[in-house]
Amino acid sequence: MILTQCPSCRTLFRVEGEALEACGGAVRCGECGAVFQADVYRLDEAAGKTGGRALRRRWPFAVAAGLLAMGLFVQALYAARQPLARIAMTRPVIHIVCRALACGLAHPAAPSRFRLLAPEVHLVGASHVLRIRARLENTANFRQTVPHLAVTLLDASGTRIARADFPARVFLRHPRAALGPGGQAGVGLTLRIPARAAGYKLMLFATGRR
Repeated sequence: MILTQCPSCRTLFRVEGEALEACGGAVRCGECGAVFQADVYRLDEAAGKTGGRALRRRWPFAVAAGLLAMGLFVQALYAARQPLARIAMTRPVIHIVCRALACGLAHPAAPSRFRLLAPEVHLVGASHVLRIRARLENTANFRQTVPHLAVTLLDASGTRIARADFPARVFLRHPRAALGPGGQAGVGLTLRIPARAAGYKLMLFATGRR
């Protein structure tokens, strides 16, 4: 009886000497079906045992390496989650993963894709009050974070005299963090202003940008 090893799948097995002589030294691997000359790939018993022990020692390291590679991939995916969320092909996968892992994915913000519909702004001079009413619409084809609203006050000559920035929770009638494609929300804001204010400007900008 000899110990041989399949050159294709590296399986070790023993072959009876009589059977080996009968088939001219050619054997078929029971694992992968490869046919090879058993005496060409013959191993001694010590080598076979050493190989088995080496394989048993290596598999924990292989598993650890696989887990490490997976961890690095997840870290890279987490770091790139914001840009990937802006790509139509990868956006659904990123949102599913971040919901499962609670990774704090923020919606993309493109303030230029928001617009104020039918704005009604009244500057009440006697009471020094500015009332703003409108509808905020997201014209983008993706869900995005509601921008901030900047109100700039001007004097009679058009010179800026004051500016105030308001987050969505202040200027939306029913506060929400984001709007889906084509989504709308009511805007309602009442401000006390300086007596010399004669005009105003409204501007939408993303959080952290001005």
